[in-house]
Amino acid sequence: MVWWMWVVLWTLVVLASFAFIVGAVWRLITRKALPAMRDVEAMADDFTHRWNSAAQGTPQPLRSPAEPAVFTPVNSARAAYSSGRDQRQTARLVRRMNRKDILGQPQRLTDLRRAERKGLHHGPLV
Repeated sequence: MVWWMWVVLWTLVVLASFAFIVGAVWRLITRKALPAMRDVEAMADDFTHRWNSAAQGTPQPLRSPAEPAVFTPVNSARAAYSSGRDQRQTARLVRRMNRKDILGQPQRLTDLRRAERKGLHHGPLV
């Protein structure tokens, strides 16, 4: 090969590696660093708001205190658990049936029976 061909070849190799490195850094910045900075900014705003309210004498709790479950009657705790479980199962059933409708897939017979027992009508269940 001619000597100038080697120069052109190595120049292209170096430029391609530089372009790859620039693309990788750009992707890292836009996909990881910028969302992390947005999260840090949101936390700083929340901290500033809490700091200013505490300085004025009205501190805000980090979260609302939960009701102590030790003193909850067993029957009401079981009822709350059962109703929450039923709501989660119904929501999951509705999501699954809607997804199968959208994708044009056949419904499971058990899903149709559960929906009928819960008073849901087949079709768009939104």
